[in-house]
Formats: sequence, structure tokens, C-alpha cells
Amino acid sequence: MSLVRMYWCSLERAKLASTRVWVVGVSSICCVGLADEHRFAGAVNWRSQLRSQLRFAAARSTRVSLSPSLRFAAEGNLSLEIVQMIRVEKFLLPGIVSLLPIFFGNNATSLASQDAQTRGERSIAASRAVNVTDGLTIRLVADDDLVPDCTAIATGPDGRVFASGPRYLCELLDQDSDGIYDARKLIFEAPSHGAHGLCVDGDTLYYVGDNGVWKIKRFASESAPNLNPVRVLEIKTGGEHDAHALRKGPDGFWYLIAGNGTKDSFRLQNVETPRIPSPRAGVIWRISPDWSRREVWAEGFRNAYDFDFGPDQTIDTFDSDGERDISLPWYRPTRVFRVRQGQDAGWVSRSWKRSNADPMMPTVLAELGRGSPTGVLRSPGKRLPARFQAGVYVLDWTFGRVVFVSDDGTTELVASPSGSEGFAVTDIVASSEGALFVSVGGRRSRGGIYKIDALNPRASVEVPELAWSKPPGGASNAITEALKRLRRNAAPVLDHAAAEQAVSLLKSDDVSQREVLDAIALLIESVGGLGPGDPRDARGRQQAAAVFDSCRGRIRPKIAPETRDAAVAALLSRLQDVAADGEDRKHEVLCRELVRGLAVLEPESAAVFRTIADDMDRVTSPVDKLFRLIALARIPARRSDEMTERIAEAMIAIPIWIKESELNVDRNWTPRMGELFLAMQHRDSLVPSRIVSSQHFGDATHLVWTEKMDPENLERGRHKLLMRSRGKTIDPAIARFIALGPDAVPRNFIYQWLKDDATRSSAWLAMASHPVPRDSEDLQKAVFSVDKVVREAAVAALKRLGAELPKRASDSVSIQQWLERGEAINGLNGKVTAGQAIYSARQCALCHNGAKALGPSLSGVAKRFSSADLFRATVDPSHAIPDRYRAKQVLTSDGELVMGLVVYESVDGVTLMASDGHTKRINVKEIEDMRWSEVSLMPEGLLMGLSDQDVANLLAHLRSL
Repeated sequence: MSLVRMYWCSLERAKLASTRVWVVGVSSICCVGLADEHRFAGAVNWRSQLRSQLRFAAARSTRVSLSPSLRFAAEGNLSLEIVQMIRVEKFLLPGIVSLLPIFFGNNATSLASQDAQTRGERSIAASRAVNVTDGLTIRLVADDDLVPDCTAIATGPDGRVFASGPRYLCELLDQDSDGIYDARKLIFEAPSHGAHGLCVDGDTLYYVGDNGVWKIKRFASESAPNLNPVRVLEIKTGGEHDAHALRKGPDGFWYLIAGNGTKDSFRLQNVETPRIPSPRAGVIWRISPDWSRREVWAEGFRNAYDFDFGPDQTIDTFDSDGERDISLPWYRPTRVFRVRQGQDAGWVSRSWKRSNADPMMPTVLAELGRGSPTGVLRSPGKRLPARFQAGVYVLDWTFGRVVFVSDDGTTELVASPSGSEGFAVTDIVASSEGALFVSVGGRRSRGGIYKIDALNPRASVEVPELAWSKPPGGASNAITEALKRLRRNAAPVLDHAAAEQAVSLLKSDDVSQREVLDAIALLIESVGGLGPGDPRDARGRQQAAAVFDSCRGRIRPKIAPETRDAAVAALLSRLQDVAADGEDRKHEVLCRELVRGLAVLEPESAAVFRTIADDMDRVTSPVDKLFRLIALARIPARRSDEMTERIAEAMIAIPIWIKESELNVDRNWTPRMGELFLAMQHRDSLVPSRIVSSQHFGDATHLVWTEKMDPENLERGRHKLLMRSRGKTIDPAIARFIALGPDAVPRNFIYQWLKDDATRSSAWLAMASHPVPRDSEDLQKAVFSVDKVVREAAVAALKRLGAELPKRASDSVSIQQWLERGEAINGLNGKVTAGQAIYSARQCALCHNGAKALGPSLSGVAKRFSSADLFRATVDPSHAIPDRYRAKQVLTSDGELVMGLVVYESVDGVTLMASDGHTKRINVKEIEDMRWSEVSLMPEGLLMGLSDQDVANLLAHLRSL
């Protein structure tokens, strides 16, 4: 940190002329000195100066703190005015209040109490940070102090509200009846990760957590509560893909939803003739009222968290999307399903999720794009406006969305954050009068409960009865029955009869598009179906790669040659007919499934290759083009020079088209494209050289094809990209690609890269690979890079040069003074008990323990650090920041700088936990710049005011942990 500016201001009748107020930002320390008014005759008003400094600091960080040198033990008036001023200027964060005991000594309690905002004020402020749709209101009714990191909520028939988070299950109390909960009654200190499902049934409270479903009987009894939970079902919990929500159905049975991490629990199924004998992925359980009989009701979900009961014996749920596969052809967005018993939601593997066109899929009420589905609630009565009467509310944790999906599939955004303030929604329930309670929390983020109500509530709050007495509609046809039979096989099999049945339909002229789609699904299933490949497959390791899970049969399609030829001919004819129709790709779903069928059959046909390639040229989406490219890799036709050229052109065009379409890619993009590259190279060894030779090769997106490229073509590519950058600004990704090559980068390029923040790390890497003595000064700077690869390369290069490894110099004079006293302090005999008192007083546990730890656990810290290292880490926290606890700095498009630990990050944006414990969500379109911070979230100055013996005592306590 650097001292950027100091103001000396006069304070009329100041009693403590030497006092200074420090406002600490990420990269600056602003100091406001308070001196006798006669020292400078022209001094300006100290209040306005302080305000300007506070604004300056707050513009650089979410961390705004006051140093312990601010002590007004005698009067307290000025300190109160300063804190109030910070609050008025909207820079007061809960973190300041929590640090007041450090900064203000014995007067902290009175100061904090004078400054504490009422719950009502906090409720209003928090509610303004959330937008709600027309006709509704929103209000924060429980804050983080009552429901930290809230994971689940429930209401009882008497209107009481219950909540859970890590290590607490409680009832909320509104003691002054103002509609805001001001206290809680702890029911039980469990579950350890917070409940993922809460349900009240009479006088019994059920929760899902701690590896089971548990019940607490008479939990609300004041006279004789039985607070010893009894486990009624053992099932895996605690993980984000484990067991989740629990509800009692209209039929009196229990229903439990679980993610795709609970396959070991399928052994619990014990009914005689289950609808789903061999369940797969995430499931919905149906369990008898006494918990003795258990059956999987529906399967094939990725990770649906919650559900509610729909009309006509259906269940509505909201399934996740597999965000790491975004922009890959098998990516499926978050979907709101209306499910019937026995249906399969289509999740097969990480790289294959069945499309909505599959005949066994549930009804898709809505597709909602990227997100992390959590709560689900069916319309609770008629209190809210009429447009919310027939449908289901669903919650998205990632983007903080509450969405209403009507039964006809229309959607409306009910609530969402208005800025970067966190609104990480986790659960939704109905209040007794028909309003909505929505909880926030998850991944150690800020907890809370909001109430969404009608601006003008309707009088009737009756809840419509569900018609679960009706039998399921829609009789199964021969195709779906055959599909069910084939998909229930534990291993893939060939079924010649099913293949002939499918071919017969495909050859018929008198069938609908729906029937054609069903026939393709049956044909694919008759030759083993789709899914993960087997590395032992005789077709080769490249062909077993995950990139082909969506268009490669799990076994060779060895059906009768005449049946296979007839199937290929029928599929090819239909694809050519649809392509000839040419009506703006209105039959895209059918085209895609026809291409999939051809890829699975693997015909050695140049005609099939050309037809798919022609279709690839006609598509209107880069994702659809990529799917055709993947399918072409499955066609073992002998490649001509023209075929090779078409493949190389497509591989050059697709990444650029993805970028120009502003489509995001995530972590699975590069490995899957690497697999595709190897498979294409296996089919045609000329593909790599054609890619590099292309006149269009040179965009940073093309680096995806270099991950698996041979050394010769890699060096050709590096040289070509380097020469193209001469005299131009080079893309940082291309600079890094060149720097990581074995050849030395010319020094004129390196020195040019050093001038730009974006390419400096690549310059250091290039230097480190071929160091010369004059590079030592730059390499010593590289030792402190936030990039681990750069740090390690710089250290190795300096050792090769025989140069000295630098030590990080602290920018703070106080740290240097502490370090000079380190040897003497470490020589003192510290007292553990006294150190524990200091540890508590300095509130170290706020950041190093509990659900919202911003720093590493200190348990066993003496086994990991020497006494000298422990002392250094305490007084100079930015000296060596563990990568796991390194903060990110995000500069938003409106100039705000946000800093915090990464709670969740994807290509759509990032959620950070700031130093005050609040979460901030910044969407990718709002990010101007994002980088790792070189400054620790742990503030300097926490030892201020301590003697050497005090510090020795603190270190003794840390060593005892």
C-alpha cells in the first residue's frame, strides 16, 4: 500500500491534536490528520475533507476500515461523528462494526450501540437492492445475524417460520410484531452443512442433512420437546449433488429429490415391481408414510434441488444445466420440467443429455438459460395478482432470479438484484396468508429471508386442490415401450427387431415428424444407445472420447448389413429432402437428429460425408455447425483433398463464429475440442498442417486446436503468430502461447510485451525460458507475480543465473518496524491463556473459523509454519497469500472496484464474498477488468497497540491450536 495523500485539517476545540484517522483501501491508505486549528491558518473544513477521503478509499475497495490509532477514549464524540459520516456516505459496512472493539478499546460497546442501525432501516436498504415485478412488494424480514448462510426454510400450518443453515435449525420470532423477525429460537445445532430440505408435518419437523432424513417430534412444544432427532432414512447429503428437498404428497406419501451424486442410494428401492428397475442420475423418490417402502418415481435429472406437486399426478421441478459445457452441442439450459411417474429427464453423462425431442422426456415448461436451480413452489392460493395463479415459482441461485413459469409456458421475472448486491436465492415457501418467503445464502454467502407480497393483496387465500386422483394421461405407444425396454438394460445390446421396426417407420411416407424423431431414437437405442465410451473399444481411443458421447454408439452398430444400409439410405434421403426444403432451418431439430443417426451408424460413405458437410454450411448457429463437425469425425469415409479442406475451414471458422456471436465457453470447451482435434487427425493426418497454413489462422480462439497439436506444427504456428504481431498489439493469450514454446522469443518482442500489463507475464515467461544476466531485475519482479507458473519460472531462471532471490518489501513502515522486532518477540515466553484473550479480542475467529472463513483454518498452524514464518504472516499478511484465499479484484463498467474471495465463477460472471461477509454478484457484461489481487483481505495493523509480550502470547496461542 502507498500513502497517497494526507490532509491536515483544523478541528475547532480539538482535545486530541495528534490523532489521525486512517481509511484503508485496497491499494491506498488515505490519512486525515486532526491538528490544532492554529497550525495551518488556511485549513478547510475537516468534515468535507474526510468525506472526500472516504469516497476515495471506498472507490477502491469494499474494505474500508479504521486503524487502531483512532482512539477517543476520553470523549468519543468525534469518533461517533466519523462513523456516522461513513454510514451517511454509504461506506459503512458490517465489517467496520465488527472491528470497532479493536479500534476503540473500552468505548467500543457504547459506540457500536449508538451507531447500530435498526432492523427496519436495514430491511429497507436491503429491499431496495432487489427489483420486483409490477404489483408486488419485497421486504427483508430476517437478516444474516439471524439466518447466516440460509439453505432452507419452512412454514408450519400456524404460520411459524423455520430456517436452517450450517449448524443451526431455528424458529424465527417477531417479538414486536412489526413484520420483521428480531430473534430466533434455536431448535438444534445441526445439520453440519445446513438442511437441504425442511418440512413440517403436524408436530414433527423433518430435515434433510447429516447423511439422512431426520425427524424431530414435538419440536414446537414448550413443555416437553423431544430434541433428539431420529433418522428415518439414510441417504447421502452434504454435497451440492446429494439429497435435497422433501415434501409430503397429496397421496400421503413422502417425496424426496436427490441429485446425481446419490447413485449408491438406489439400493434403497424395495418395492416388488418398480417402474424404474435400474435408476440413473438424479431421481425423485416416493416413500410410504411409515418410510418402509421406497421406489424411484422418476429419473435422469442432473441436479434438481426442489420440486412441488402439479396437476394430474405430475411434479414440477427445475433442473440444472451442466454449465461447464455451455456452447457445446450437448449443452442443455436449465429447464422447468413437468414430470410424470416413470419419466426420464435425459441426463446420461457429462457429455450427453438427451434433447427435448426424446420421446421419454418430461414436458418442458420453460428453458431459462444458464443458472443454478434451487427452490420450487407451486402457486400458493390467490393472494397475489391473477397472473400468478396457475404455475410454479423457480429460483436461480447464480443470477439471483425468482421466475414465475405459468402452466402454458410463459415466464415472468418476479425478483432479481438491482445491482451487484448478492441475492443468492436458496429456497421458497408460502406464508400462511399466501405471500412468498424467499431465503438467500449458500456457499458461505450472506443469509437472509425476504417476503414477497402483493401490493394490493386479494381477499381470497384459498389453495386449489390438486387433482391427484386422476390416472396419468397419455397411453404409451409401441416406440416408447421398446425404448423403455432397451434403456433398462444394464449394458448396451444390439436389438435387430427394434432396428427393423425403426427402419420401417423411417422408410414410410405416411408418418409425422414426431414419429420420425421417435424412430430415430429407437434406431439409435437398437444399436447400443448413446453415452460414455469405453477406452477398450476396438474403434480406437480417440473415438471413445467424451466429445462423441452424443453421436457415437456405445458399441459398434453391427446390425444386419441390409438393415444398416436401409437405415442409412432412409436417414440420408430425409436429410437431403429437409435440406432442399430450405425454409430458414425450420426443421433444425429434425436435421440434427437425422445427422446424429447417421453418425451413430458410421457408414463408410462419401455421399453421407458430403451431405452432412453441405448441411454444416447451411446452419445458422456456430453450435449447430460444431455438431455437424463432430458428426463428420464419426464418418470413416476415405478423405479426399476437398474433404480435408472443408474440415480445416470449419475448424478455423467455428471458434471465431462463437466469439463473434458473443457465446460463452467454459472449462470443458478446450478438452473437448482437443479430443475432436485428435479424432480428426486420426481420420486425416493432413488436418493440423492445413489449419496452420490457412490464411485465416491467427485469431486467439484458434489456440484451442493447438492443445493437442504435434511439435512441428506447433512451432510453425508460433512463428506465424509472432511474425503477424510485428508492430501490432498482440493478444495476451497468443503472447503466452508463444512464450511457452521451446524457442527463444526475440528480445525486441519481449521488451514490447513488458510495456503492457496484459502481456507482461508472457514477457517474464519468455525471459525465464532463456534468461540472460540483464534480465535479473525484471525476473525479480516476476517472483511476486500472482501467476504461479510465472513465479516458479522466474525463481528457476534466477537460480540458473546465480542471482539473488528478492524478498517482498513491505510498503508499510509499521510492518518493517514489527519485522525488526520479530527475533526478540519470538524469543519471549508466550502465555497461551493470555494469547487466547487477545485472539478473541481481535476477533481473529471471524475470518479464520466458521462458515464464512475468509482465511485458512489456524488449526495445526504450528505444524505448517515456523515461528518466524507465523510471525511474518501475522504482521504482513500480503507477504505470501495462499492461492485458495487470494482475492479477486473486479472493475465494473460503472467504475466500481469490488474485491473479495471467489464464491462462484463461470463464464457468465463471478460472485465474490467481500471482507464484510456480504456477497457481490457481477455479471460478465458489467466487468471491465478482473484480476487476482496482490493484497490480502486480512488487514494490516491488527497488532497495533500490543506490546512485544502481547504478541508473544498471541503467537503461543496460535501454536496451541
